[in-house]
Amino acid sequence: MLTRDVAAGEVIFRQGDAADVAYLIEAGTIGIRHALEGESRRLALLGPGEVFGEMGVIDGEPRSATATAETPARLVMVRAEKIQQSIARSDPFFAELMRKLVGRLRQTRAMGDSEVMAALQSSDFGPGFEEVLRERDIAEGIIRGEIEPFLQPIVDLRTGAVRGYESLARWRSAKFGLMTPCDFLPLARRTGLIRRIDLTMADRALNICAGFGQDEDAPFVAINVSAWHLRDRTLVDTLKRMLAQHRLPPRRVCVEITETMLIDETSDADSMLAELRDCGIRIALDDFGTGFSPLAFLYRLPIDILKIDGSLVEGVESSPRQRGVLEGLRELCGRLGIEVIVEGIESRQTTGILLELGFTLGQGTRFAAPRAVDDVLKKV
Repeated sequence: MLTRDVAAGEVIFRQGDAADVAYLIEAGTIGIRHALEGESRRLALLGPGEVFGEMGVIDGEPRSATATAETPARLVMVRAEKIQQSIARSDPFFAELMRKLVGRLRQTRAMGDSEVMAALQSSDFGPGFEEVLRERDIAEGIIRGEIEPFLQPIVDLRTGAVRGYESLARWRSAKFGLMTPCDFLPLARRTGLIRRIDLTMADRALNICAGFGQDEDAPFVAINVSAWHLRDRTLVDTLKRMLAQHRLPPRRVCVEITETMLIDETSDADSMLAELRDCGIRIALDDFGTGFSPLAFLYRLPIDILKIDGSLVEGVESSPRQRGVLEGLRELCGRLGIEVIVEGIESRQTTGILLELGFTLGQGTRFAAPRAVDDVLKKV
């Protein structure tokens, strides 16, 4: 996946051109204009988080409008082949639905009736119109620095000492209040704004980590990256620059990925994770046990840490079979040289059982919920 910087006034594509790329606006504004019988009419003025050029990519028709940068802009480019492959792999009903929606939009545009378009935006397409507004809110929240890292400690179960912190995004919005990831990250993932959130969180988390000092036993920081970055070949170089800027050795950073990402992007993941690991950054497989990831991930991919999801720990006090599964998983990871962190620990009893099974690292509300950085630093 490539990015493209365009200057104000630059034409991105013209009406009638072949449609080979769709674009996601990362920064700046793009004007969309349609020419009919010698008269040009503006259809839309789009901003960060919005997508354009997708219709021709989906149905193969030429561009039905001209796209021009109203201000300097940065665009994420998604090629037609990638989109067509994703549609082909999807449920046949979904693929047909996509084509029908594009056809309906084209018919509406041909009618040139703004009232019909407004009606479609507010009814036939459900919450789509409100969602566009929310995308802008997210983009503006990123610019204003409202999306911030909260930290949850990863502790030594034997001593209670903090070994590291996972950085988790929270949005302290003046408009919506303090929001958890489930409130805004799903939309950010769909629109691609998650890329900017990930990198913003990474930079702030590394700055915090540098503040813990340079001692050998200083806490590490774990940062989350989305599937978008497994397709973005710039991530490794970006993290290297951040490490140099904050004067941090790579061992102080752990990149967390989820099994869902690997299932969706396995072909892209192998080389990306290998590059990260080659430069000294550790890799953690997060939320293990929430899906259907094959055990092959554990030996085929360059994983340093396995994070066992709390769903595999819940009820372990009364289930010998569950304890057997956990112990077997720990032993397997031990043979593969993979460190294990147990998530979702909520009680002293669960901690005791995990220690009996040989686990040494964990996180959960038993120790601390995710907290604002200032609150964490007061206790460091």
